[in-house]
Amino acid sequence: MVFLETLLSEASFETYFTQVIIKMKNDFNFTEIYNQIRGIKDVIVVKVIDNEKLQLASNDLYNYSLLEIKYISEGNAIETAKSIKSEALKIPGLVKFEVRTKTILKIRNY
Repeated sequence: MVFLETLLSEASFETYFTQVIIKMKNDFNFTEIYNQIRGIKDVIVVKVIDNEKLQLASNDLYNYSLLEIKYISEGNAIETAKSIKSEALKIPGLVKFEVRTKTILKIRNY
């Protein structure tokens, strides 16, 4: 029991916020894609933000969306964001997942 308490007290988690621009194929369900992003390891919250410029960039084949994502990182926030991106690109219908690294903001320590 002491080992478990020591292990838990040494673990350091930090919560981060970032914005992501995604490109999706129009013949896929957008809500399903958002939900699959929510299921990626370390992702806590995914919020879809209305963006007129991205809506204008959308066409018959592709739709663009701006997401605000909160995630947990045990170490380097950028490396965790890259890991989330690599997992996200495995989602069917998701073509592009661009993390806006300048928007990465540390929210909280645990």
